[in-house]
Parts: sequence; structure tokens; C-alpha cells
Amino acid sequence: MYTTNSGFDMKGTITNMLSPSSIVIGKEVVNLDGIDTSGLYWFTYSYLMDDLEQYYIGKDVFVKGNHVYLDLQGAYNSESINEMIQKEILDLREQQDYGLFYQSSYQSYVGYKGFRESI
Repeated sequence: MYTTNSGFDMKGTITNMLSPSSIVIGKEVVNLDGIDTSGLYWFTYSYLMDDLEQYYIGKDVFVKGNHVYLDLQGAYNSESINEMIQKEILDLREQQDYGLFYQSSYQSYVGYKGFRESI
């Protein structure tokens, strides 16, 4: 990770997702502002973490304070990763509250993670 002269604090590659609000860029932990996972069931939280790890690990980013932006080959996406993650959390929370998340995602998640339902 290195600092930039473009008004960002640093630039680097996401190497790990510790939680939806805590990511590792290079070797530094960045705690993201505006992430609220309250109200997610354990299953929904696990699904979210798998999704975030698959999508964000390996992505190049710019960091300004506690906001992270995708590096689009020298330019940056004006919507922060913080906002994208929080939108996904809100969508998942709404789906689980209406029973849609469980019905639409459980079987694919079970198959993906190799879990078996006990009889």
C-alpha cells in the first residue's frame, strides 16, 4: 500500500475482509464508516461475508479517511465501498424479513458451502 498525491490517504489492494466494516488493505486494517449489520441473522451475515470476500478481495482501492473507493485504473468510483456494502446489507435485511432470502438462497448456499441438512 502506498500514499497518493490525489487527495486520497492511500492506495492499495484488499487482501482480507475481517467483517463487513473492517477490511485489510495491504497489511493495514481500515474500519469503514457507516456499516450497520444489526438485525442480520447468522445465516444472512455468513452469506454476506462470503459474498464480500468473493467480490472485494484482490480489488485495488483508494482510501480517504474511513471511506474506500474502487480504483478504476487510475480513476475512482464515486460510490464508496462503504455505501455499496450498506446497500447490500439493507437488501439482505429486507429479504430475510420477508422470508425471501431464506427461500431463494439457502439451497444454493448449502450446496456452495458443502453443508448438509440434518434429518
